[in-house]
Amino acid sequence: MDALLPMGEKRMTVKEVAAILGVEPETIKKHIRDLYPDLMRNGITTYLDEYQVTEIKRRMIPTPKVVGATTELEMAEKARDVLLYLTNKVEEQRAALALAAPKVESFNALMRSDQTMSITDAAKHFGLHPKGEVFPYLRERKYLTDRDLPTQAAIDAGYLALREVERRGDGKIIPQSCVLASQLETWRIRVVPQIAAWKAGA
Repeated sequence: MDALLPMGEKRMTVKEVAAILGVEPETIKKHIRDLYPDLMRNGITTYLDEYQVTEIKRRMIPTPKVVGATTELEMAEKARDVLLYLTNKVEEQRAALALAAPKVESFNALMRSDQTMSITDAAKHFGLHPKGEVFPYLRERKYLTDRDLPTQAAIDAGYLALREVERRGDGKIIPQSCVLASQLETWRIRVVPQIAAWKAGA
């Protein structure tokens, strides 16, 4: 690849630019007249800087020689474009990770909870106050009975489930509300926003 304006050289004559691009000097002069009408003067050698050479090259018919010649300015612009592309890719990946984070948290919580969580643990997992926010909301919306068991509406909506647990003390098997593993994502996208809206309207 030919290099226009090598390191340390900041200006070139019309003939030098024409030779590197493989065209006649008159072709370069034509572009100079179009782009920089006051640059050329009779009897005075015309010098072009890197920016001017780059602009002229951009206006020329892309022959293999023209395409192969590169200025430092063009290389810097290409480097900038690559850096911008990579920066955008990193931002896209960060955004995707941010969207995935709650799902990952729900999955990790699920793994720690042996496939179910109590309503209290689910509330704490999502940063909600169990007694001050979650239970009052579920009761008001008829998702919990007076005994804090899930209603059929709560089960049908996928918000709560019923499990049987051994009561401490006497070992009796009793029903209890819980949040299943499969319901954590429903809580994240539906229950938690609904509670926030309910609080705002209270």
